[in-house]
Amino acid sequence: MALAQSASAPDLRRPGSGGSLKKAGAALSGSSSQVFTTTLYEQMLGKKLFKNHFPSIPPAGKSITVPLNDSAQQDLQSEIHFPLPPTPVHERKFRRISHGPGEIYVHHGLKDQLLPAEDFRYGIRGQKGCSTEDTMKAGLLLGVAAYQNEVAENVYESHKKEPLGRAFTRGHSLKMLPEGYGNSSGIPQDAKEVIYALHQKPDPEDVRLMYKYTHNNFNPGERIERSYRWPSETREKNFRFGHGEGVPQEGAGARMALNWDVEDDGTVKRTRLVQKNVEDYRNVQHTKVYQKAHAKQGKHGPPLDPNFQHGVKSGVSDYTAKSCIQGYYSLEEQLPDQDLGRCLKPGRRNVTVATRAFGVPSVRTDIPAPHPEKRSIADNCSYGDECSAAALLNPQRFDDRGVPDREFLVRRPKEELRALVDNCDVDGVDFDSLWEECVGLFDDGLPLVSLDAMLFVQTRRIEDRVASLHTGPGPGLAAYKGAL
Repeated sequence: MALAQSASAPDLRRPGSGGSLKKAGAALSGSSSQVFTTTLYEQMLGKKLFKNHFPSIPPAGKSITVPLNDSAQQDLQSEIHFPLPPTPVHERKFRRISHGPGEIYVHHGLKDQLLPAEDFRYGIRGQKGCSTEDTMKAGLLLGVAAYQNEVAENVYESHKKEPLGRAFTRGHSLKMLPEGYGNSSGIPQDAKEVIYALHQKPDPEDVRLMYKYTHNNFNPGERIERSYRWPSETREKNFRFGHGEGVPQEGAGARMALNWDVEDDGTVKRTRLVQKNVEDYRNVQHTKVYQKAHAKQGKHGPPLDPNFQHGVKSGVSDYTAKSCIQGYYSLEEQLPDQDLGRCLKPGRRNVTVATRAFGVPSVRTDIPAPHPEKRSIADNCSYGDECSAAALLNPQRFDDRGVPDREFLVRRPKEELRALVDNCDVDGVDFDSLWEECVGLFDDGLPLVSLDAMLFVQTRRIEDRVASLHTGPGPGLAAYKGAL
């Protein structure tokens, strides 16, 4: 039997395909005379940036490949000028685009398979011989043979009770009445009367009480009656269960509930004599309120070394949680990748031997920042003049009022500073004496004083006054209070 070629196998021998295959093979083998790339070594050697004293010895290592004649066409059509390596022939059928134009897409397992010829038929050929008519007449008996077989079958009980083609014979002698088999149903009764027995008389009271006792069969809304014999006092209008204590004091009930050291009547708790081992077991097993549970390891715990560690040391790996948190990478592994901030793909314009990082920095300190009043609200660029996280978490003293701390350090003339001090509601401030003392703090002799210097001098005067009231032969704290 000859095997035909698979219908899904790629036909590489169809007319017109030889030229394209030759061109593809020539392009893959590198037989084209046009060269688009070179190496940094050859480029620097051509520019005579160094001298090769041993031209007969080839250089060691691998130099970076760079484009020889970079252009916009090579950058936009890099797949043509710098093609990727082709897929091996024995792996092409596993790719999704392995089928050619007009070829039916099939599973890769059905490609390159050998199928039998078109006249081949599957299955096993049957044997010619007995027909259906011969099979049906195989056990047919006629004449004397049929009579002999019937006589032979009569000896069986099943042949007598279950004759072929007739009902089961049980030996009953039945005589059917004109009315038919069975008894009549009697007078018909309405099903609604059976389900909703409205005319049914209720059970007597003694029967109902019996079902109530045995089956808890209470009537709807019936109250449980326990047949208690209550005394005559319970029939009074103001009767209440429990022991009355009169009118309790304000807060006495909560005090008695929280105080566990007294009885319910407020007396000292009665002493009970119990076994010591039972009381020790209760104190250990049942933890008291707001106390830690007993570890049941002795008074001071088990006798262990202070450096003892519970558990079994892991023998699967030598890495610990500490090493995973701190890291165990070498210095070379911690360095950034070579392509960080630069492109290493040949055929791109930004291929360079420089080690600097390309791109726009996140914080634009390379350009002057616009004035905050003229800066757009949609400008999300950071110019490095924003406040830090520490300033946001710890603002200045009067930052909520728009007054920064640098305003306290600005030196101002006397009249401007007097207007600021007069607007403050502070009693007992002698501005002229404060001004003279503050001018003396600066060695330049200019009539300019900062608000911070004036606050410093006023604070020092208050501290000296308080110190003289508490110590020394001064008038004392009593005189100061009397003056207030």
